[in-house]
Amino acid sequence: MRFYESQYRERIGYDFYCDIASRTVEARRMKGWTQEQLADASGIKADRVARLEAVQARFYLDDVRKLSAALDVSTDWLVEAELDSQIGECLYLVSLERFPDFKFYQKATSKRMAFLRAHERASKVCRFLEPRDRAIVQLVGVPVTDKDLQREFRGPISKDADIVLPDES
Repeated sequence: MRFYESQYRERIGYDFYCDIASRTVEARRMKGWTQEQLADASGIKADRVARLEAVQARFYLDDVRKLSAALDVSTDWLVEAELDSQIGECLYLVSLERFPDFKFYQKATSKRMAFLRAHERASKVCRFLEPRDRAIVQLVGVPVTDKDLQREFRGPISKDADIVLPDES
């Protein structure tokens, strides 16, 4: 279940982990595997796989990468990511509802991957999330191609064009 405040902003919490757990179980069953077989293939301990699937443990980016590789699915599929750009990584602003004034930027291909990357980054230095915390992930920048610039600004600037510099007074 997704909680969108707009197409540019998503609230991520417990439901996010439920979504990943459902996809993990679905992919594991499609392969005809047990949790133990998935644990062996992914290198994640069997008891952790069981807790992840039961949503009794939080998925970390490393778990998602290992599970997606073992299950032969993309990380984007596993986290139900909706790509915000087809040409590269976007820029997202990640914050916690509990601390709305603490925000940081994260590059990623989707809001959900931005959350996982931000969590991975912050968890190296502090306890970033409490069990019931929700994060807010907001798209703030998308990649821009030369074609986008030319289309928006009506053609290239010639080398002979007058360049106006700001007054240095």
